[in-house]
Amino acid sequence: MVGGEAGDRDRPVAHAERLIGRVDTIVADGPELVRAVRLAARAHAISWEAMVPDSFTVDLTAEAGEEAAFADMAEAKRRLRDHICDTYGVSIRELANLAIV
Repeated sequence: MVGGEAGDRDRPVAHAERLIGRVDTIVADGPELVRAVRLAARAHAISWEAMVPDSFTVDLTAEAGEEAAFADMAEAKRRLRDHICDTYGVSIRELANLAIV
């Protein structure tokens, strides 16, 4: 089934939008950047659940919100990655290697 009752997903989407708004205000240092990534990931998960509430339903009207939440999450991750690389003098490649070792 594609679609679904919009009322069922209004609250999660609004919650995700509030989380995204909070992410925009968190930018100063490492712990705040980590918090921003966590909030953005939570907002993306909420928006994903709104778009795909179960394995048989896809609500295409929620797609733009999911894409925006994903982009916000990617930006928060980029800020954190840049902060780590700048603070510790490692390249992105080296950081990725450290993450999998």
